[in-house]
Amino acid sequence: MINLFVILLSVILQAAAAGVAIGLLRLTERRGAPLLITLALGLMALRRTFILWEQVVKGALPPWLLPTELLALLISALMLAGVLLVHLEFSRMRARRLAATSAEARARMEWDRLAAVMEAAPLPIWIAEDLGCRVIHGNPAADALLRMSPGSNHSQSVPGGRAPTHFRFLVDGKDPAPEDLPMQQAVRTGAPVRDLRLDLRFEDGTLRHLLGNATPLRDPEGRVVGGVASFVDITDLQRMEERLRLAEKSESLSLMAGGIAHDFNNLFQAMVGNLELARTRLPEVHPARVYVERLQGSLDRATALSSEILHCSGGAFRKPEALDLSGVIAEAAGNHGGVETEIPPDLPPVIADARLLARVVDGLIANAREASPAGAPVQVRAFPRRMEPEALTRGFWPETPPMGPCVVIEIQDRGHGIPAEVLPRIFDPFFSTRTVGRGLGLASALGIVRNHGGGIQVESEPGQGSVFRIFLPSRAPVPAAGPRREGPARQRVLLADDEVDLRETLAEMLHDWCGYEVDEAGDGEEALSRFQQQPEAYDLVLLDATMPRLGGVEAFRAMRALRPDLPGILASGYAEEGARRQALEQGFADFLKKPFTGAELREVLNRARGTS
Repeated sequence: MINLFVILLSVILQAAAAGVAIGLLRLTERRGAPLLITLALGLMALRRTFILWEQVVKGALPPWLLPTELLALLISALMLAGVLLVHLEFSRMRARRLAATSAEARARMEWDRLAAVMEAAPLPIWIAEDLGCRVIHGNPAADALLRMSPGSNHSQSVPGGRAPTHFRFLVDGKDPAPEDLPMQQAVRTGAPVRDLRLDLRFEDGTLRHLLGNATPLRDPEGRVVGGVASFVDITDLQRMEERLRLAEKSESLSLMAGGIAHDFNNLFQAMVGNLELARTRLPEVHPARVYVERLQGSLDRATALSSEILHCSGGAFRKPEALDLSGVIAEAAGNHGGVETEIPPDLPPVIADARLLARVVDGLIANAREASPAGAPVQVRAFPRRMEPEALTRGFWPETPPMGPCVVIEIQDRGHGIPAEVLPRIFDPFFSTRTVGRGLGLASALGIVRNHGGGIQVESEPGQGSVFRIFLPSRAPVPAAGPRREGPARQRVLLADDEVDLRETLAEMLHDWCGYEVDEAGDGEEALSRFQQQPEAYDLVLLDATMPRLGGVEAFRAMRALRPDLPGILASGYAEEGARRQALEQGFADFLKKPFTGAELREVLNRARGTS
């Protein structure tokens, strides 16, 4: 009975071992060994089953069989244990393989995500693959910034002279060592690098201003294994900041220049009027006449300086008209020798003051001739172009011009060039690199161009010469004004000005030269009070724009409310274009810019009366 139990138990163990071996087939891709083990265990179990059946049929077991069956039972048990251990090890291996596969899938997913982020990121991003940063790859934005093909090695730390050479980085104007660049610095120190300013200069001279950031890459144990860097291109931002600074400076200068010129022009007006009155009363042979003429010459020069000041503020735009600038530019270039021109005969029209623009071109050509070495020609070109926002990223633009057609005047020399530290100051009033300055110079030129709605670009490299480009918007001609109202001659004028000497001089000019009866008022409020007493008594009012208590515009508006057909003239020493526009918008018939001559006064009076 014991023998039967031992044999039965041995069969069970062998069958169980075979079953476990069958389970190995699911844990391994190489199924040959598990199949052989399963087959061997199955055959052994069959053999033990046959022995068991034989002993049950015969009914007796020899005594010597018990030790043999016990040994077979032990072998069966050991086989089952071994197969179980193999199954357990295979199960662990499969779990590790599945875990590795899952980790690999997650890593691949993360890498795909990182690649997608790198691909889509608008900012240039770089990744270093080693501690020496000898292999650095960038995203498409980085390729575009450095002008390199996709997949290129961007590293400046590549040994053997294999680093890219078509660009170089500059820090404070100097070439840094490769290990001091943001990426290398972060990897070397193990600390992030924040907002490092550097410049990127290409071999063609293009310069970009960058802000660099970098951080080290670490493995799970915290060891630095590489780095990541990104650059922000702040070139346009710096240019916008410079434009804003220039605009603020121009605005401040405009206010100062306009105020100074206004006060000067009031003084000059009184002087002009009194000199003209004195000249009419002096005989041609009077000894004092020569002194009057000398005073007139000095006054003319002082008036010209006042106009220069107004040009800095964008004023003194006296005679706007639709112009083809070809003739203006050619005439200005013809005043100088050694000038090569390329000027098409059919430039788009601009609304401009030909006299002022000719002065700008003439002055820039004179500067170019002075900067050029002997025998080197100055090149003057003009061509149409379309104003685009990109043009505003370079140059001096006091105001944003209208986008669309424009005319460009380009003046190029081959002289000594303008140093980078001097270039931002060249349009400052009275600034000059010469020992003795020559007046307002480029500040006046910029003011005139600004008043025409344009800007000036300057490109210069020391030793390579300079290029000045004047951009002027092309605008359709302004329709001519309709015929003026005809009417009887006007004989009585209400004159208002707070400068006593100037008012008395103007009153005498109006009475003696123009035949008017004149009522004087010290400011706008007094003039309005006089007018309210006799609205129909005055044929014309001549009002100063800026007066205490009530200015000329406000006083005229109140007068027109009482008498809508009242002709008026506004006088001012401020910049003409803005004041003229304001005067016409408020219903004035015309505008007088101080200082004005007697002839100019008669011309404006005749226009206001509709007789010219």
